[in-house]
Amino acid sequence: MLRRSFAAGLSLFAAFPLSVFAQSDAEKKFDLIIIGIGVAGLSTAVSAAQSGVKNTLLIDKAAFVGGHSALSGGSVNAVDPEVQMKQGIKDSPELWFRQIMEAGEFQSDPILVNTLVNNAHSTLHWLREIGIPFDDQVFEAWGGKFQRAHSAGQKRNGMTYVRIMNQKARSLGVKVRLRTEAVSLLENNGQVIGVRVKTREGKLEDLQAKDIVIATGGFTANVPMRLKYDERLDASLFTTANPTGRGFDGSTGDGILLAEKTGAQTVDMEAIQLIPLRGGRLLNYVGGDIFVDSSGKRFVDESKGVKAIGEAYLNLPDRVFWVITDSQSQKSLDLDAKLLSGTVRMADSVAEMAKKMHVSPKVLQETLDRYNKFAELGEDKDFGKKIFTQKIDKPPFYFGREQFDIHYSCGGLKINKKCQVIGKESKPIPNLYAVGEVTGGIHGRDRLGGDSLISCFVFGKIAGEEIAKKQKDLK
Repeated sequence: MLRRSFAAGLSLFAAFPLSVFAQSDAEKKFDLIIIGIGVAGLSTAVSAAQSGVKNTLLIDKAAFVGGHSALSGGSVNAVDPEVQMKQGIKDSPELWFRQIMEAGEFQSDPILVNTLVNNAHSTLHWLREIGIPFDDQVFEAWGGKFQRAHSAGQKRNGMTYVRIMNQKARSLGVKVRLRTEAVSLLENNGQVIGVRVKTREGKLEDLQAKDIVIATGGFTANVPMRLKYDERLDASLFTTANPTGRGFDGSTGDGILLAEKTGAQTVDMEAIQLIPLRGGRLLNYVGGDIFVDSSGKRFVDESKGVKAIGEAYLNLPDRVFWVITDSQSQKSLDLDAKLLSGTVRMADSVAEMAKKMHVSPKVLQETLDRYNKFAELGEDKDFGKKIFTQKIDKPPFYFGREQFDIHYSCGGLKINKKCQVIGKESKPIPNLYAVGEVTGGIHGRDRLGGDSLISCFVFGKIAGEEIAKKQKDLK
């Protein structure tokens, strides 16, 4: 899952020389304009340029490239038999397809899901050719349900992906304008012909293009917009990209709102994902920790999907829950930082831990004893959990309060397998495409961990190829 922070975004900005961003604003006509410079927009730009599109402009309202992608831990799902078989993992696009449909409560568009699972392997190889150094260790992303996630083996892989793809796009002649906000789409006789932007000087300017791609991300940071679809998601909840509420998070639904004015349809807008990232949870796998409420009792199957756990959290009267593990588990790289900050604490006994948690030692001990008995049996008689990697009984214990932040909007613009935005009468809006989190239909009601970035990569690559093919056919 993604581990995002505004500070990471600032460090990304600092990592690039200013010359990377410097562009003349004199040019007004382009073959392709892409709104949003995360990995979805960058994938589209690289793919289009490699396929023959000569004059592409990337724009973003932010002062740095990357968006949420740059703040990502970087798990990238893909069926890769050659790598997986080395670890004894048997996988298939068909299995992945079923898991996506099940996680999405069968609300996903099967055509889009089929497109994703059957293009991920070739897209992974394409990314390697661009220069992303995926290693040979395949793992199960948290909430991913299977060992098919890839990464570059670094702490902030998303930043690595953005840096490499940005450099590749620039080497192919793609232009970039930052602090350039898309205000509206330009239309003529039902066709999108460009975009009106607000420049860094605050002036309005019309840019023309043969095709427009919206890659602006979701709407998790737009409180009124998310309240429209789920009245529980008020301003008391922050986002994983801006957990303090004091930083910048550009995922305000701009692309969705722009396209809706042209008649674009949306799907799955109420499917907004919450995840626990910045509190007491230390494990990136299932089976080595338990979740308890403010009374010290379990309240959910910890192996459930993120959506189910989030629903259980929202239904807690005080929205307080603790995560507990012990000395046996394999903990994440942020253990030391969480211990230093006090987010996670240690205890040499259950009684000591209960005292620090302000819960009954008797209740907490009973909770752990009952859970450990289930772990021995391999059967959870309370919540139905089936995945156990250990009992939790070896001091020191590690524990901390966890909370959910708003992470991902599964819904968005309706697209087809060519990434064309679908408008009135279920027909594509001419010259308008969308990729990444701004789209809906792929994940349905909930998203598997590790499926976000690969969706950006796969559909970005497809969009670039489709636009290049279309423009060649029109010449």
